[in-house]
Amino acid sequence: MERRDFLTGNFSKRANSLDSNNNFKTLSLDKYDKPLDYKTAAHLLKRTTLGSNIAMLKKINGMSVDDAVDLILGKSNDPLNNGKSSLNWLDIQEEDPLDGLPLDIRFEIEGRLNSRYRNFVDWWLDSMRKEETYFQEKFTLFLSTIWCIEFNYDTLSLIPPPLIYQNNELLRKYRTGNYKDLAFEMTLDGAMLLYQSLNFSTAKAPNENYMRELLELFTMGIGQYSEGDIREGARTLTGWRTAAYKYQPAPNGPFKTYFSPNNHDTQAKQIMGVTIQARSEFDNSEFQVKEQEVGGLINILFEQRPKQIALFICEKIYRYFVYSSPGDVPSAVVSELAEVFEKSNFDLKSVYKLLFTSQHFYDTNVVGSQIKTPPEFIVGLERLFETEYKIGTYKKSREACNQLEMELYNPPNVGSWIGYRNWISTTTYPQRIIYAKEILNLVTNQKLLEIVKENPDYISIESTIQWLYTLLMPVSADNERVLYHMNEVETILSGSQWQTEIEQGAPKALMAIKKIIESIFLMPDFSLC
Repeated sequence: MERRDFLTGNFSKRANSLDSNNNFKTLSLDKYDKPLDYKTAAHLLKRTTLGSNIAMLKKINGMSVDDAVDLILGKSNDPLNNGKSSLNWLDIQEEDPLDGLPLDIRFEIEGRLNSRYRNFVDWWLDSMRKEETYFQEKFTLFLSTIWCIEFNYDTLSLIPPPLIYQNNELLRKYRTGNYKDLAFEMTLDGAMLLYQSLNFSTAKAPNENYMRELLELFTMGIGQYSEGDIREGARTLTGWRTAAYKYQPAPNGPFKTYFSPNNHDTQAKQIMGVTIQARSEFDNSEFQVKEQEVGGLINILFEQRPKQIALFICEKIYRYFVYSSPGDVPSAVVSELAEVFEKSNFDLKSVYKLLFTSQHFYDTNVVGSQIKTPPEFIVGLERLFETEYKIGTYKKSREACNQLEMELYNPPNVGSWIGYRNWISTTTYPQRIIYAKEILNLVTNQKLLEIVKENPDYISIESTIQWLYTLLMPVSADNERVLYHMNEVETILSGSQWQTEIEQGAPKALMAIKKIIESIFLMPDFSLC
């Protein structure tokens, strides 16, 4: 069988399968009522985590979808992944490098900020690789693609990494929580204040950046608000600051948000037909403005446009976790999710539970229709092989994700990454294969043998190929593919020799395992999940 049979058409066939008519077999959000088997369990894990490992796959195999999804989503009081023990700079403030400092000092400070930013991304990727039992990072990553923050912003400015870490903590806190509460807290988040220039917004010169993005990108979408709403909302949010740098005011402490009453517009504002009352100098305190104006603004949005917000966010959830085509999504599915979202007062976990336990989520046309993001691709391999992608002490996961065009906390703009087929290009596709092989080369022979022997029928080479497909691929191998992979290892050992060689852990068997995996890497749909 010629390799080109698999290198032409298969990827586009799978990735194109739903584009024209959303050709799903079922759009039902009724409960998927069968126990999970290895294939459906692998699908669930690949879509809700940064990649399945065998221990978790075996744990949820045979479970009901309710129990498995509850396990993955965890509880609201589960401890959060914490970087405070490994990031030793979280309390260190620097001078503002753009505040007229001599160039040598400025460059020295910027060097430290860049180093800490890379350190933070390494920590986050490590957290993705290590997490188990309940899962935080995929949901945190999803929210970060909505509430975008760029470490490098305004051409020359850098957001101090402690503020980026705090932003990440906030997203993690609300990963399956209340979206309205997240919108309130994110509005006063220090990294967001800097990124959106709210940190400089005054009564005389209200900055409209954040208010526009809050409406257009973070809550309800274009066409659901007026320019007047943006202007009035921007006035509502004047006066908020963050203590980002040394020698700047910090009434609440370093890296904390605070209120500057002299910069706040105290006049009445009207947003979506609802008035926020004027205030005097005697009721213009941080607490009062935070609760009555910032909280009042968020209440207005979610009370005046609840259906629009629910539909907008549920469509984002659907595209991220089910199918990311820029075309139309199944309106019936998104509408049903949105109805639950609105009725639950914007509780993300309610939407996730309905979606991940539904018949539609396990539709055969959903399985394998999504292109893996760079972290899913890289971290997924690390998790499966229980290894870390590094050379000596140098961590390569961050570099690989950057080269595959997803630099965490540095999207191309506030609109996030385009995603979908943009993850695959003539540059990134061959690079994915190179990275996959490099990660495989870090795996010990003993670990490869253990992975294969987790398959109950490992003495059959055909069954071993199917097992590796369950772990690495979105769909099972048909007879043609099984034959192809067997032919790939024919020069190493024949199928009749497999049982003896694999039971003995012989070098030929280990060479054959590695060869099969490498030939799977060459399958175009290896980049799908």
